[in-house]
Amino acid sequence: MNPEFQRCLKSNKIKKFTPGHKLTQKELDVANSDFEQAKISFTKNKNYKWSTIQCYYSMFHAARALLYINNYREKSHHCLIIAIKALYVEKKLYCSPLTKG
Repeated sequence: MNPEFQRCLKSNKIKKFTPGHKLTQKELDVANSDFEQAKISFTKNKNYKWSTIQCYYSMFHAARALLYINNYREKSHHCLIIAIKALYVEKKLYCSPLTKG
């Protein structure tokens, strides 16, 4: 297991979260809503700063959904990134547009 991920678990910045699996879709819905609002802020309102913030939260909720599906919850944005790396990137559980499969 990734040592950084182990440190996040040990410091309780990533925790087991048994209801996580049930809340995954809710997080994806929030991520989608934030993204749709970001597009409106960007195109219609020309509020680029706010659009950037909304995009950030869209990505945050999408990443959180990836943790929830594995029954984990984050208490740190840094450890959220570490957990995504440990649970998905290092296990190659993604599909790169440059590769097949």
